[in-house]
Amino acid sequence: MSVLPRVWLVSLAAGSLSAQVLVPDLVRAASRVRPAVVSITTDKLRTRRAGSGDRPMVQVRSAGSGFVVRPEGYVLTCNHVVAGYEEILVEFEDRTEFGGGEVRVVGRDPVTDLAVLKVEADRSLPAVEYGDSDRLEPGQWVVALGSPYGLEGTVTAGVVSATGRWGLAKSSGPDFQDFIQTDVLINPGNSGGPLVDGQGRVVGVSSFTKSTVSDEFTGIGFAIPINLARKVADELIKRGKVIRGYAGINTQPLTEGIRRAIGLESEGGVMVAGVAPDRPGARAGIKPGDVVLSIDGRTAVGVRELQEDVAARSPGSEVVLAVWRRGTTTEVELMLEAWPVAETGPRTAPEEENWLGLVVRDLSRADMVKTGVADGVVITAIEPASPADEVNLRAGDVIVEINYAQVKGNEAFEKIAAAMEDNDRPALMRVYRGVTAYYVAVGP
Repeated sequence: MSVLPRVWLVSLAAGSLSAQVLVPDLVRAASRVRPAVVSITTDKLRTRRAGSGDRPMVQVRSAGSGFVVRPEGYVLTCNHVVAGYEEILVEFEDRTEFGGGEVRVVGRDPVTDLAVLKVEADRSLPAVEYGDSDRLEPGQWVVALGSPYGLEGTVTAGVVSATGRWGLAKSSGPDFQDFIQTDVLINPGNSGGPLVDGQGRVVGVSSFTKSTVSDEFTGIGFAIPINLARKVADELIKRGKVIRGYAGINTQPLTEGIRRAIGLESEGGVMVAGVAPDRPGARAGIKPGDVVLSIDGRTAVGVRELQEDVAARSPGSEVVLAVWRRGTTTEVELMLEAWPVAETGPRTAPEEENWLGLVVRDLSRADMVKTGVADGVVITAIEPASPADEVNLRAGDVIVEINYAQVKGNEAFEKIAAAMEDNDRPALMRVYRGVTAYYVAVGP
């Protein structure tokens, strides 16, 4: 039996102007979901530089949020909340705590930035009610619950600003994007908490806030739609991971200008901007500049639609792409692989890596076109709680200078980083994020 929310009628008057605004009972909406919301504290170990050259381990504590999705104790949260974890503490509103062997990670999906924990309780736990994120509309009231900056039980309210946001740069990924945009306050510690509609039903998972380089507040937050999150959670609970098809091609929309430039008159299609080496697309002969017109006879109508179509297929599946190249259309057969996901798990000692906590690679031609720089290295991974993570460097950022020394490639980067390891001063880096350059100090 559905429960209709009480609605408050607010009258506003300004001179001769008046307006009436319908506002749902947000107190009731928040109270319905609050018993299922948890705060999540994780402890991680990493090395910190020291002037003597040794590398002592220090413990770094971080916080996030989550919520119970099944009474058996399954908790949904964001992957970046628990990535690189060693110890996890889950606390409910009534101060009941679970830690140590009482909490385990069932599965993580870095592609969507989601993870599921299992709390071993001796009782049935309160679980949330799902809403339908596909029915969200801009202007609709929503509420976020969580523990921003460790302030447990915090409730913030606002509206849905937009849906279907994608192509957003974010330090923890994800590659597979479909975000709800909201003006609800989402601060560090809110990640993994529920975004709730006016009837107290969960419609999203709070993920991150768009900020400037200086982390200045912008009032633009993003949440993962619950319809997507629910499917991922079910897969993680069932199999411990999510398996997707992968073609290894990076595509972009076809604008009218690009169509005219390349002489393509047919409708539909997406342009190949990059091809991953030694992946299905590359092995099938697909090249940057090609246009994918269809997949198995169905028109490729957009970047996200093509990505979702491929991801929904099983690895090992064969697909036929109609590819247009310089006026000629050919059919290309390729066998999909599993979507590559870096496997990481609990550990009691940090991995051996450079002190910055970065993994980088040389610039590809696509990177050079995207950023407009010819020399540098692309960040491909960041160690949680590392010096690079602490200053919000992200996968996809391009490092072009360290302490005014030009970084011409991966080999040069490693040499410069190694030479600075015993310094007691931060490293000054010049970084490109997209086409925007800025400086950041990384280190102690």
